[in-house]
Amino acid sequence: MNRNNYLTDTKKLAGAGIFAALAIAVSYATSFIKIGYLSLDAGDIIIVLASFIYGPGVGVAISLVSSVAGFFYSGTMWWGAFMDFASSAAFAFTASFIYSRRKTFNFAIIGIYSAVVAVTAIMMPLNILITPLYMPVSTEFVLKEIPRMLLPFNFAKATFNGGMVLLLYKPLVRALRRSGFASSSDGATRNSGDEKKIIGLSKNTFITLVVGGASVVLAIIGLILLSIF
Repeated sequence: MNRNNYLTDTKKLAGAGIFAALAIAVSYATSFIKIGYLSLDAGDIIIVLASFIYGPGVGVAISLVSSVAGFFYSGTMWWGAFMDFASSAAFAFTASFIYSRRKTFNFAIIGIYSAVVAVTAIMMPLNILITPLYMPVSTEFVLKEIPRMLLPFNFAKATFNGGMVLLLYKPLVRALRRSGFASSSDGATRNSGDEKKIIGLSKNTFITLVVGGASVVLAIIGLILLSIF
């Protein structure tokens, strides 16, 4: 094996391990933030960032590791862990698969918000089928909760996570490249030097801040409203 390839693979494995540890830590810390009976769990932010940098397979693998770890502190048993895995893996795989087809700014946006829709859609049948298996509620109760709580919560949560990915991704890739944990071929493509500027920022950076920031703010407002009503 070529020494350079070996070093690159080793750094990629170490980077994925760091992301896995961070995903577990963030999931645990944010699992205490409750909207009604649902946990915010922002670990998907870390998982999707990893999948954008290292590929869809890494995102799915970290989703599995994080979900297994969550089994020991969430109290939702294996069924809850399975739902956590399905949600995280669907988000990471959808977003990073689309982005990996063409690593451009537009495909990053399309990937993230396609993933928001995919996760929201996937969680509805899973809630109907699996929630009654680990919570003392009936299927009828879950069906009534879909329009009132489950659908808006899952959409707002995924939108928040997607917006945070947009805001954090580019600075994170730059830091990882400087530290050697990501190569120039990993993660986001570089901006061209003659890219149009808006208030001193590149056009893509400006749009990222607007779209990502608006997503986070709107999601927080939605979650607050859910917690009140």
